[in-house]
Amino acid sequence: MMTACRHFTLGCAALLSLLGAGPLLAQQAPPAPQPAPQPAPVEQKAPPGPPGGTQPDASAAKSPEVDPDMQRVAACKAEALKKLKQRSPSVDDIYIDIDGLTIAQADAKLGDTPVKGVIMGEAYIQRDRSDSANRFLCLTGAKGEVLFTFFTER
Repeated sequence: MMTACRHFTLGCAALLSLLGAGPLLAQQAPPAPQPAPQPAPVEQKAPPGPPGGTQPDASAAKSPEVDPDMQRVAACKAEALKKLKQRSPSVDDIYIDIDGLTIAQADAKLGDTPVKGVIMGEAYIQRDRSDSANRFLCLTGAKGEVLFTFFTER
């Protein structure tokens, strides 16, 4: 009788193994090797202002590979930063919210000077102690030159 039970148990195990239930009766396999821990990412200082958007480099103002709108934004940023630093040396940088900018073509005159572009949006003036949100306005001329930049605190 003992032999019959043993054959029956082995037969059931073989049948269950064929039906996919074998792992229930099989020995546990050793755990899969775990991947090596990755080093913690290096924290980089975020630019002032909200996340997102790209900042044009000053060299983009004259680069033929850059979109003409971004050329004007780069020129406006460079000129505005230069003027702000003259008045307030504590200004470190300007972060322009590129995603929220309004960039418009114009056919107007300011006195006798033709205005061909208007750029409006949010800008953050980074100072040595804080950065603050400002409305930003820039007027550009016929050749993309910056005619006027203006900031106002919100």
